[in-house]
Amino acid sequence: MREGYLRGALRRPATQRQMDVLAAFVAAGGSVPDAAELVGIRPGTVKRHLADLRARSGLSTEQLIYAGRAAGWLVVPRLEPCSVTTRPACGS
Repeated sequence: MREGYLRGALRRPATQRQMDVLAAFVAAGGSVPDAAELVGIRPGTVKRHLADLRARSGLSTEQLIYAGRAAGWLVVPRLEPCSVTTRPACGS
C-alpha cells in the first residue's frame, strides 16, 4: 500500500455538489430519478456524480453513505435522530 493512501478515504476532496447529490440520493430512497428531481439536475448527472465519488474513494455507493454518515459529512435530516433542532423534520 502506498504511503498516505487509505482505501475508503477520498483522495481528492468531494465537491459540495457531489455531497448534495449523495444526500439527495439517500433522501430519495436510492432512486436516481427522484434524487435528480430533488437537486434539479438530470438523472445522468446524478449517476456521474455518484460514479466520481466511487472512483475517488474506492467504495460502493452504500459504503460511501455509511462512511459519510459515520464521519458526519453526509447529513440527511430525515435519517437523523430527533432533537430540539430537528423536531419539525421528525413529525412532532
